[in-house]
Amino acid sequence: MAQREAPEINAGSMADIAFLLLIFFLVTTTMDKDTAYLRKIPKKVESKIQPPPVEEKNIYKIVINSKQVIQARDSIIEPEDISTLNSRIKHFYTVNRDRKTDRALDYPYYAFGTKELYSNNLITQQNRLDALENRKVIDDKTSKMIDQTLVAIEKWNEKLEMMNLYTEFSGKKEMPEIAFEAHIRLESFVDTDYSAYVAVQSEVQRAVTELRDEEAMALFGITWTAMNRYIQQNKLEDTPELRLYQEHVELIETLYPLRLIEVKPKR
Repeated sequence: MAQREAPEINAGSMADIAFLLLIFFLVTTTMDKDTAYLRKIPKKVESKIQPPPVEEKNIYKIVINSKQVIQARDSIIEPEDISTLNSRIKHFYTVNRDRKTDRALDYPYYAFGTKELYSNNLITQQNRLDALENRKVIDDKTSKMIDQTLVAIEKWNEKLEMMNLYTEFSGKKEMPEIAFEAHIRLESFVDTDYSAYVAVQSEVQRAVTELRDEEAMALFGITWTAMNRYIQQNKLEDTPELRLYQEHVELIETLYPLRLIEVKPKR
């Protein structure tokens, strides 16, 4: 008996069937939408506006030349006298710390925050956020304004928390904050000895650490160094003591921030 040949499958027909099945699936299938957050998570806000130049009084410039001689602002420090850099940096931080008038004009000014100031700023930003989110149309410009406001709210919340902590332990109603632009600027040359560069870095770090330790001891009865060491040794844990030390360290670093800018070596 002769065998029948199997009929060939029409590839075009199969393609048509597959396409119809796909359309059917897309039409009949629905997908649940995730529940939206009430408010957006803050994200980095980029600004194209160029910041104004930093005033000279807010810069403590240190230059190390090829002979390892240090120029700290207008003073020349020989390598063997590098330890004197410590007191100079402390002076930069503290000379205007308790002054609202009769301030040293060549050094950073301080602002004096209060609970009322921070609370009012926080309320202002929260009201602004509510107004922005209640707009009928949220366009790109409004969205950016919302992001900026969320960042501001986070900032003033942190300020208020620091203020409450400072008042609790110091008994003072005003918290001194050095100018945000205040920083130490470290410059060197390509042939500057590396050991001299590291020595200057160490003196800067030592000066700020001593200021932090002194402030922490006065407020909390324990040094910033000891609290920071405890945090590093127990950072994988989540204990009340660890969280307490983290809050205390954050306050001390707010009072005495270390802003060190290292400039690319000159030729």
